[in-house]
Amino acid sequence: MDIKHQQLIAYYYQRFNQRSFDEKDVLGFLSVAGTNPQFEVLYALKELVTTRDTEANSVKSYFGRAHNVISRLGSGGQKEKIELLYSFKEIRNGLNHYFTNNGFDKLETGSISDLLLCFISLLQGIQIHSGKNRRVAGNLCFGASHKELLLMGTIKTTVRGRSVPVTFPILAVKNEYENVQKQDDADSPYLFETTIAEIVSNEGNLVVTFPEIPSHS
Repeated sequence: MDIKHQQLIAYYYQRFNQRSFDEKDVLGFLSVAGTNPQFEVLYALKELVTTRDTEANSVKSYFGRAHNVISRLGSGGQKEKIELLYSFKEIRNGLNHYFTNNGFDKLETGSISDLLLCFISLLQGIQIHSGKNRRVAGNLCFGASHKELLLMGTIKTTVRGRSVPVTFPILAVKNEYENVQKQDDADSPYLFETTIAEIVSNEGNLVVTFPEIPSHS
């Protein structure tokens, strides 16, 4: 590792440790930290963020399985669960592996949550492609519930002759940022498929800025 690389890692670690950053800082961090496949989580997130392609090598199998599970709905077979791309624990371990490997202490839980929220925001708007012809099968969007803020995937499938959109969570972080009113007993997330969230820093706190979010005081 060269001196400039070390300098950049130190800069990002300090910003994250002080919780003084926004999603644009996280994009810069991924360009530095996500180049080595040794750090699987950061490598995959960087590839997906920068290529904007769900068929990128590191995530292709995940989205391919999700599409297959959804396409089998309505066939009468056993329902299958689509797991998260990475859990909070996997994100935490991936980040701490990277920083401890470079001589820094582990990040606090609050910093990990902030970073995960920024990852979610950076991945909005990506189209989900399928098949040899790369047909657009769906997209990724921001989701907000009382309990969690999420990156949601939507894929259309045919059930009983009708085209039905099916949603599934891809990344999720505990909602300690926005006061969102439950829309039903299941706390189903509000989906923002036509509006894009931006994560900004306001006096050391991350703020989710996007229009039309249902909330209460």
